[in-house]
Amino acid sequence: MYIMRVALFFDIFAERGGAERVAIMLAKELNADVYTTYVDWNNVDKELRDLKIKEIGLLFKNLKLLTYTEIILRFLMLDISKKYDIFLFMRTYCFSASKKHHPNIWISTGIQRPVYDLHTYFYRRLDAWQRPLFKIWCKMYKFFDRMFVKNFDKILVNSKFTKERIKKYYNLDSEVVYHPVETSKFFCKSYENFYLTSSRLVKEKQLDLVIKAFKEMPNKNLIIAGDGPERKKLEKLARGCKNIKFLGAVDFDKMIDLYSRCTATLSMCVSEDLGLIPIESMASGKPCIASDAGGHKETIIHGKTGFLIKPTISEIKKYVNYLTPEKAEKMKNDCIERAKKFDMKVFIESIRNEAQRLCNEYKKYKKRKQEAFQ
Repeated sequence: MYIMRVALFFDIFAERGGAERVAIMLAKELNADVYTTYVDWNNVDKELRDLKIKEIGLLFKNLKLLTYTEIILRFLMLDISKKYDIFLFMRTYCFSASKKHHPNIWISTGIQRPVYDLHTYFYRRLDAWQRPLFKIWCKMYKFFDRMFVKNFDKILVNSKFTKERIKKYYNLDSEVVYHPVETSKFFCKSYENFYLTSSRLVKEKQLDLVIKAFKEMPNKNLIIAGDGPERKKLEKLARGCKNIKFLGAVDFDKMIDLYSRCTATLSMCVSEDLGLIPIESMASGKPCIASDAGGHKETIIHGKTGFLIKPTISEIKKYVNYLTPEKAEKMKNDCIERAKKFDMKVFIESIRNEAQRLCNEYKKYKKRKQEAFQ
């Protein structure tokens, strides 16, 4: 039996997030070599150590626009086109390698939102001196991004929401393959008196609203798992609140334990591409209170496996107070059944079939090309 030689391109592994977990699952199941610029081994899931990682180098690791620019240049110079049968791309800065590497698939977790649909949101939050630099960089990025993305042979997106934005900003068609959760690893232990949110601590996750709501509910406990550039600001906002606890970045096993014991989870992102928190929460038998936007509307069944709400302090308070441990437990079976629709096996099979199809088509194309020159 022929085994595909698979390469997976991923911008940078510097934190624990949904896209990183999907990349790990995919690389493991397809036995792929993973090409990335840099791995922060102190801040990634331990499962990454079991993969075949090839770091291509990164000098500017914490300077944002310089970091992003260098990632683009590093992948632009990369050429391993003859070593593999199929090339999978995740994230967006590695797009620059798309012209040289075929056949290829972009497994999309979403577009660069600061450049496109959330440009104004990010622009307004910058200091005055940062704004002109941000504008210039976005214009440059958009020019090259639209050029690179045309080189993809296939685009698979994580939600209908992402599909619509790919069409709007790139005028390209794509197919929906919902990003997965290893549902068999999650379980329900209890419904303890705390609510959980887990994400990168960045502005668009709107954790400030969640913290402000829990500041007004001292009898309700909030645990925040994750790290990011907004951590100091958020900790300052929560100062003096004994009911709010920051854990920082936690490994996957710890996250599974937290999910298994919480009452419910919260996700107030401005507009999530898909969002793994609700799916992982449901796999643990726990409902999720989430913003009524983006991919949340495709995963959560309102009133049955969670609640889709306006991301305001008053709404968060209303639903946290309503969703007691007793009421959350009544939603357990519906949550677990809903999560099965996003199981890893469904995702991996879809990717494997599409990759094999592209490989076969590419072989036929090269054969016809060779015959034409004879």
